[in-house]
Order: sequence, then C-alpha cells, then structure tokens
Amino acid sequence: MTLGFIGTGAITEAMVDGLCGHGGYDGNVIVSARTRARSERLRDKYSNVSIDDDNQAIVDASDVVVIAVLPQQAEEVLGALSFRPDHHVLSVIAALKLQDLRRLISPATRVQRAVPLPPVERGLGPIPLCPPDTDMNDLLARAGTVVAVDDERQFQALAAGSALMATLFAFMARTARWLEDEDVAAREAALYSTSMVHALAAVASDADPSTLRDLPEECLTPGGINEQVLRQIEAAGWLDEIDRGLSAIMTRLEGA
Repeated sequence: MTLGFIGTGAITEAMVDGLCGHGGYDGNVIVSARTRARSERLRDKYSNVSIDDDNQAIVDASDVVVIAVLPQQAEEVLGALSFRPDHHVLSVIAALKLQDLRRLISPATRVQRAVPLPPVERGLGPIPLCPPDTDMNDLLARAGTVVAVDDERQFQALAAGSALMATLFAFMARTARWLEDEDVAAREAALYSTSMVHALAAVASDADPSTLRDLPEECLTPGGINEQVLRQIEAAGWLDEIDRGLSAIMTRLEGA
C-alpha cells in the first residue's frame, strides 16, 4: 500500500515519523515537495519515503491519500486534483467537514477525518477518527491511540480537547517554577513535575473509563494536602474554566 501526503507541514512530519519510525510502516510513502527542508528530512531518514513535486502524480501513485494542507488552501488544492473511485482519503484539515471533503474528492467516497497531535511522532497520544474504518484504524494505530466515533459533532468535540495541550504544559512548567522558587534546582524541579504527570497519566490510562471521574477523590485524605489544593482550585472556579474554554473552542470549530 502506498501512502501519499499532500502538504508536508509539521503534522505530516509527525505522522510519517510515527508511522515509519515508531510503527514500522515499510510501504511506500510519497510526500509533496512543499516545505522542502521537511520533505528532504523525511526522505533522508526513511528509505521508503520519496518526494514528488506534482500533487496529481502523488494522488495517481497512492492508495491512501492524506490531505494535510492549510484550511484556506483546501478548496484550491483539492479542486485541482482528480481522484479515483478506489482512493481512500484521510483529511487532517481541522475545519473541513466530511460533506465538503466528499464533494472535493469525488468520485472517491471512502473518506475519514483525523486529528493527529504532535506526540504521534513518538507513537503517543490520541488520534480522533471519523467515521470509523478498520483499515484506517489499523494504519493510524501504529502512531497513537485511535479514538473513532461515528458522529462528526463528537469528532469536533474530541478535536476541541486538543486545545488543552498548552494548558497541561503550563501546569507542569508552573509546578517546576514554584519548586525552583523554593530553591530546588531547575533540573530536579522539571524532573519531578514531568515524572509526576507521566505517572498519573499512566494510572489514568489503565483505569476503567467509568471510574475516571473518581480518581481525584481517590487521591484525597480528609484534611490532607491534596484535598486542600483541590478544594481551593474548585472554589476559584478553575475547573469550570476548562468547561467554558472547551465550549468556546467547540463553537469556534463548528463555525469554521
């Protein structure tokens, strides 16, 4: 199976690294020449990756076509391409909905949307997929954890969840900075903060989904230090701001 990438930005590079570097994908991969330095880096790193300057040639040579251009470029780029009925198309364009994709890639009808996050380069992180597809699931599972849903609005909600990445990094950085203010060396402060989050994420990922909401309370001892900080944050409305922030992102995505 040959994979063709139309658009070679940061997400394409992360996906190819995840698929080929982490996931061991050894089929042919063709990347477009746009962002030449990135394309050449991937070609030089993996023996099964090649570059083509012609987007139509990439489509013609590929079984699976990954569309990874900027949202404002989608109509122009896809409108200039001809697809076959047997093509399998994956779009990682955040704002382009399935009905518009199907119109632009006709007569191809097998199409999914996905939102790979940057950690897929390490084979980590969620990859929302809509609609579910066994072959695409198997491919993307080489680079991360596929979360497949039938409903496009649910997919949009999962995409909105990615807006918390910077906030989670800020949480770790602020914890490390506070430790530094208490005279802990920068290296040890960062090591403590990041390893704590890593350990808690591992515990959460092993928990039954139905009990995830119970994990905060399971950490609490009445009158203990975890209870003190959690109740202070709850009283300040910090957790409610997560809901409000994600709802605002959802509105933004639906209006795009």
